[in-house]
Amino acid sequence: MKISVLSSVSEQIPEGNFVWIALDVIRATSTIVTFLAQGGKSVLVTDSIDLATREKLKDPSVILIGERGGIKIDGFDFDNSPVSLVKHADQLTDARAIMTTTNGTNLLIKLQNTTTRILVGSLLNLSSVVREAFDIVQKEQFDGIGVACAGKEGRLVGDDFYCAGLIVSRLLTLSNANMELDDAAKVSLSWAKVTDDPLDVLMQSESGGNILRYGKDADIKFCSRIDLYAIVPEVVGNIVTR
Repeated sequence: MKISVLSSVSEQIPEGNFVWIALDVIRATSTIVTFLAQGGKSVLVTDSIDLATREKLKDPSVILIGERGGIKIDGFDFDNSPVSLVKHADQLTDARAIMTTTNGTNLLIKLQNTTTRILVGSLLNLSSVVREAFDIVQKEQFDGIGVACAGKEGRLVGDDFYCAGLIVSRLLTLSNANMELDDAAKVSLSWAKVTDDPLDVLMQSESGGNILRYGKDADIKFCSRIDLYAIVPEVVGNIVTR
């Protein structure tokens, strides 16, 4: 089984038929996981603020979630914040959301052109998403598992790469068969072994520093929690469901 890691959305996707796990730990994929775990029905991901706004006009019950540069988009219901969603969980039951962010939603859109199976990962659902990806590869004809980090504006960031390393580490414990790791997977694995304190990694990352400037340390603490949820969101046609 092959394991490949992309350090940011700007990297070229390798050839091969992979099950992809998408990561934007701070905060898009953590927010998607939280929205669905708190009772949301689906999330349409888009790179267009205009599209989201038009859909809201058509159906006011749609929840708009989004940010640009870490700041909530004017007219949207929620920032890209899992903490805010938990605080308003009563509004999420069976709700449809439309989400657009600086990095994470662009990654999900890009992956749509490469594979039939895209799972949404984070520290919050780490064990569940690893097990699901592994089971899919075992049952279906895939070459391996890819872990795609959103990064920040095309650059590697510590929070995503650390989570990727934890995924690689857990995959290695699931199989006695030889696994073929690319160089990025090997480096991410080494990075994950440096510390067992995910909160420190997230706080020290560039992504963490960006939202700390806006006083969103509660989001970082929330996103650092491992296995809070046992759900695995999947992306089909830019729509994410459980």
